[in-house]
Amino acid sequence: MVGVHPRRPARRGTPGAAPPGRHRPEPGVVSGAGPVFVSDAEVRELLPVSTAIAAMREVMRAFSTGEVTQPVRTVLRPPARGGAHPGLFGSMPAHVPFDGERWFGIKSVVVREDNPARGLPTHVGTVTVFAPDTGLPVAVLPADTVTELRTAAVSAVAVDALALPGPTTLAIAGAGAQARAHVAAVAAVRPVLRVRLWSRRRESATKLAEWVRAEHGLDAEVFGTPAEAASGAGVICTTTAAREPILDDADVAPGATVCAVGASQPGARELSSRLVAGTTVVLDSAEAAAQEASELLVPRREGLIGPDHPRGELGAVLAGEVPGRGDERERIVYLSLGLAAQDVATAVLVAKRHGEWTGPRP
Repeated sequence: MVGVHPRRPARRGTPGAAPPGRHRPEPGVVSGAGPVFVSDAEVRELLPVSTAIAAMREVMRAFSTGEVTQPVRTVLRPPARGGAHPGLFGSMPAHVPFDGERWFGIKSVVVREDNPARGLPTHVGTVTVFAPDTGLPVAVLPADTVTELRTAAVSAVAVDALALPGPTTLAIAGAGAQARAHVAAVAAVRPVLRVRLWSRRRESATKLAEWVRAEHGLDAEVFGTPAEAASGAGVICTTTAAREPILDDADVAPGATVCAVGASQPGARELSSRLVAGTTVVLDSAEAAAQEASELLVPRREGLIGPDHPRGELGAVLAGEVPGRGDERERIVYLSLGLAAQDVATAVLVAKRHGEWTGPRP
């Protein structure tokens, strides 16, 4: 069951002090004054990598053992009118166990593919959590930040459970926020010898390489193709917005573990049908994958795999209900669509830690 991690030491000043005029409830107290709005910077401050990984390990186990109530997400896709497409709206509720209580929460996200041209993320929205005793809204968090950090943390859980032990070479496809988060998360569970990078925009990959060297002190190299970057890597994380596969069967070495997180919407694919058919596949949610994972649906239509091809869910591996890695040559793909339970558990953890701050209060 997801639980609260040790209390943070007392803080002085900001960040953490609520903006002027904003009420902050005393620790453990929910008032009717309205929810706390937690900023991007506060989420990052309150959710170090190790804490996020521990929380996601627990929520994935809880999800696969029936402790979570969560429907498959609802996606609203309005038609384009007047030549302008409004994007899509996703609604993802869940009821999760946390520290002996059960919390309602919902992630609400608008996806706009044209946002990067405005300097904005493609996914914008909120995660809201509600008090387990009264149902009052407790906290509202930025969905893009929560998604970034929890996705990488779950990938780290998958790497820890499925990848070969010991030092590894990490390959990253993509150079955005998820790519950065995955470098930090994987490095928290495996000694990373070097990082191999690819992005469609080479300048983005070059900037990411500079960040990896400066922030983590790791050797980082940029490659011209995804296959070159993945060559010989023990852990491969695909974090792109690709609609068509960028990795084929021959690109993934024996013993490698792939965390495929970019193709989280129907119609998107990062891995070829041959690669999926030739690897052991572990899912975050079998129900969601059966409806939304084009990485599975396409090779199934092509007759390359059957409905029983995925081994099972990551949470079931963690619970010991499904076997993990079989041998050192087995290639494993962790296929991530993202779960509302991950967002809600993350938001509850951050909200509780936010309330534990002992710095100045207005």
